[in-house]
Amino acid sequence: MSPARQWRTHPAHWPLLARLSLALLVTLLCAGSGLLLAVSELEDQRQAARQRQQDLRVQYQAALTQRSQQPALQSRETALAMQLAAQQAQLWPAEQSQPDLLQAKLARRASECGLTLESFKPGSGKLTAAIVLRGSHAGLMRFVELVSSLPLPVLFERLDISVAEAGGQAVLQMNATVSAPVAASLAAGEKKEFVP
Repeated sequence: MSPARQWRTHPAHWPLLARLSLALLVTLLCAGSGLLLAVSELEDQRQAARQRQQDLRVQYQAALTQRSQQPALQSRETALAMQLAAQQAQLWPAEQSQPDLLQAKLARRASECGLTLESFKPGSGKLTAAIVLRGSHAGLMRFVELVSSLPLPVLFERLDISVAEAGGQAVLQMNATVSAPVAASLAAGEKKEFVP
C-alpha cells in the first residue's frame, strides 16, 4: 500500500460529513454505555431497597406477634411470681435460722424413719450442721427424701454412707453436712440475678 493511499484512508482525510458521523457514533456509544452503567446501578439500589422493605415487613410482623403475646406473658409472669412467693413461704424464714430448729426437724425425721441421730454439730455462718445417723438403708433413704422436701427443706452438701458396728451388728452409718436454705437469702440472690 502506498503512503499516499494510506493517508487518504486516515479519518482526518475523510470528508466532513463522514468525520461528523463517526464522532456522533462514538459519542452515542459512550453515552449509551454510561447510561447502561447508571441504569444497572439504579437497579441494584432498587433491589436493595426492596430487600430492606421485605426485612422491615418481617420485623414489623414479628413485633406485632410479640405485642399480641404480651398480655399472656404478663399473666404468666404474675402466676410464676405467685408460685415463687408460695414456695418461698415454705423455706426457712430468716428470723428462725437457729440450729435448734434444724436439730429438732432432723431428730423428728430420724425417729420417723427408725434411725438414731448420733451426732449434731452446728456449723458457723449460715444454718449448717454436720450430722451422723445410724440405721437401715431404707430408713436412710427415706430420711433424705423427707428432710429434702417442703416445707422447710434441708440441702445435703456432703453425704457419706458406710458400714459401722453397733452392739455386735453391722449397721449403716451416714455422715452428712446439711444446710437450710433461708428465704431472705434466696430472694436477695434472685433480685441480683434479674436486675437489668
